Formats: sequence, structure tokens, C-alpha cells
Amino acid sequence: MLDSSYTNRENAIEEIVYDFLADCELTEMSPESAKTLLMIAMLPKDLKIKDEEKPFIFKIMEQRIKHALTIEVIDERVLLVLSDWNQSAGQAIIYLWYIQGWCFKHNITKLDFQLLTEKIFPSGMFSEKDLKSVWDNQKVNTPNMSSDNLVDYPVAGLSIQFLK
Repeated sequence: MLDSSYTNRENAIEEIVYDFLADCELTEMSPESAKTLLMIAMLPKDLKIKDEEKPFIFKIMEQRIKHALTIEVIDERVLLVLSDWNQSAGQAIIYLWYIQGWCFKHNITKLDFQLLTEKIFPSGMFSEKDLKSVWDNQKVNTPNMSSDNLVDYPVAGLSIQFLK
């Protein structure tokens, strides 16, 4: 478990989450996920989903992007794919921080479906084992009532965020 000082280190998420995942091999999608990805790919680029039709994880990711990250998702199909790939909000947030780091390192501020599937995740997604490992490793020992997840502290990710 990380010391609570990590929540104030501007490069903590980069080191603990991004760097770890950047070294992981992507795993092949299940046939079901591959089929879903193809179905999402056929949707229009300018897709606008009504709020009441958005999956729960989709809504969580929208809020996290709006309030903690500096990339702009310009294609809602991105969040549909990530909603399919992630079984929990925590996993989705881990993916978002990785994507934020990848975009920052490649100087890309706008994220669309093509970039996500052809450049960031061209050969699959993270394994459940790697996601569990990074999730466990980003836990913070906080003596007060603050979050015990490093990924809930935007200050800890400033090293991979664009200046606004």
C-alpha cells in the first residue's frame, strides 16, 4: 500500500498506473468483445447517446474526463467500447488514466474511436490479472476519510496532463 504522500506527488499516477500498464502485453479480446467492438465501429462517428440510455460506467467516465483529465473525447463510441471492456468503475478509471498518459506522451488532446482502436489498443486490451495488479498497487494508506485510491487524486496525475 502506498504512503498517503503519493496523493500529492504530481507524477504518482504516471509511475504507478501508466508506466506499469505501458509495460503490459495486451490480451486478445473475447469473441463477444470483438463482436461488440465491430458493432460499435459501425455506429456513426457523430453518435449522441441520450443520458438515460448511457451505461453506468459510461456516465462515470464522462464525469471523470470532465473533472479530472485533460483529454477530450470527441467520439462517444470510445466510451461505449470502454464500457464494454470494463466490469467496474475502478477498472474504467484505470483505463482513462492510461489513455490520458498515452495521449499526453504523444501530444494528442482529442480522442476518437479510430485513435483508441488503431493506436492505443491495436491488438487487444489489458488482462484482468494486470488490471487487478495495478488496482491493488495504486491503493493509498489514508488515515482520514479521503479516498484510498490514488486514481481519485487529480494532483497525482499532473505530470501527464495538458495545461489548460
